[in-house]
Amino acid sequence: MRSLCWLFCLLFPLAVEAELLWEYQSGGPVTAPPLITNKGLFLAAGQAVHHLDKRGALLNRLPLDEDVRSTPVIHQGLLLVHGKGGLFAFSADGSQLWHHASQDGPLMVAGETWGWGEGVYADPWAWYRSGVAVKDNTAFYSDSGGTYAVELKTGKRLWHRDTGQTHTTPVVGDDAVFAASWNNSLYALSPANGEILWRFDADLPAGQFSGWAGWQGLNLTPTLNGKAIYLGSRGTYLYKLAASSGKEIWRVKHASTWIGSPAMVFDNTLYYGLSDGTALVGQALDSGNLTHLVQSPHLIFAPPVQVDGRIYFATLSGELFEYMPGTGQRRRLYQTRASADHYPRHVKAGGGPNYLPADPQLSPHQATVKQVQVMLREMDSILSLTTDGQQLYLGTATGRLLAIRI
Repeated sequence: MRSLCWLFCLLFPLAVEAELLWEYQSGGPVTAPPLITNKGLFLAAGQAVHHLDKRGALLNRLPLDEDVRSTPVIHQGLLLVHGKGGLFAFSADGSQLWHHASQDGPLMVAGETWGWGEGVYADPWAWYRSGVAVKDNTAFYSDSGGTYAVELKTGKRLWHRDTGQTHTTPVVGDDAVFAASWNNSLYALSPANGEILWRFDADLPAGQFSGWAGWQGLNLTPTLNGKAIYLGSRGTYLYKLAASSGKEIWRVKHASTWIGSPAMVFDNTLYYGLSDGTALVGQALDSGNLTHLVQSPHLIFAPPVQVDGRIYFATLSGELFEYMPGTGQRRRLYQTRASADHYPRHVKAGGGPNYLPADPQLSPHQATVKQVQVMLREMDSILSLTTDGQQLYLGTATGRLLAIRI
């Protein structure tokens, strides 16, 4: 292995407080990073799109009548935003030009294997939603009804394909649109008509806990790099597939953990975060061999980013870390105020989430939802991360967008 940062990095982190340049309070959890342009930042959170300048000052606020939680897109002079009720297109002055109607909603799961009893319940961990991908004169997005192609000029539906409930953002390649679904399948669709070119079905863990419904689902937007597509699942696997055929090239299994974040490619290495595995992982692109394992104090859901050879990752414990692949050094750059106040309550002494006891006055599902919501709120968990090469932008569970100087 080229570099490993093991438990001593977790127990004795090099903490350097990075400079918080500014923060902006939105109206809802910042589950998706803002769109960064030369005209500022466009953040979709709560029930609005917030246009900020690079100093965090609000330039304009475009209100919507529904929740939005995906990164907006600007293409051919249109501002495209995917919300609960479909895809919206706005002009530069904020006027709505068209609306392609569809209906999104939470992931609903059978409660028995979660310990919630009989019935169908909303998954409290499934807070991300599909963004918009564009190519030429077409916009693509996904929701509870599947995957859609929409004409940019008019908002007319070009095609719809039932890919099951799909909360990942479509990835557009030269010859296919890739959509990863909660039904545990990755679809390669024809951009022209939505025809299924191929379908890859991910495996599920075997053994004692194989029947748990929580292993089901491709919940992460795939990563397309050259002729290969990289795909993480809740089912503990990370796959490399041939983009042209869906043929499996290699797979890596992580014991008893979801793949927590989408993957990022840098220096012939694939980087991504684990959920209960509490680590940032690096794998060689060609072989899948493990090259980096950087222990984390908590779950990683936001995709990592890199600037000048340094890897940045953030956790649900409200912490931001910098990792140097060449030396294996990891240091903490930032911690949210809420995290500093509640850290021992939600993080075990040796690392890992410390879930509070279930509230006996609530139903099992309600108690689980409360556990998750209290953790997110009291840690001000970092749900999204992006960069413009000079600053890092952190989106938190309490609706804050933070700008950190690198």
